Amino acid sequence: MFDSISREVVEEIGVPATSLSTPVFIGLSRRILNVRPAAFFYMKCNLPSKEIHQLYSSALDGYESIQLHTVSPVILEHMKSKMPGCHQGGFALYKLMIEASTKV
Repeated sequence: MFDSISREVVEEIGVPATSLSTPVFIGLSRRILNVRPAAFFYMKCNLPSKEIHQLYSSALDGYESIQLHTVSPVILEHMKSKMPGCHQGGFALYKLMIEASTKV
């Protein structure tokens, strides 16, 4: 499961695997419409966003998406209301992970 999420990021965004941290599973969120679960992972990338955007333009499976955004967590919070419900759930899981890591 963890190898496949790394491969997906490499194929769809175009960043080299060596620039990514080991994925951390942060939880599941269920889609309301078709009740399908969505798994969420957290990974860090050591490349600047400008370079990530350049790599994305020639990603192997870049056709699977139409645009890539690199935003801060603060901006992401403002974008939350425009996300599908399962992605809002993923963002909530991310916030819980960040909150838990600051309590350690």
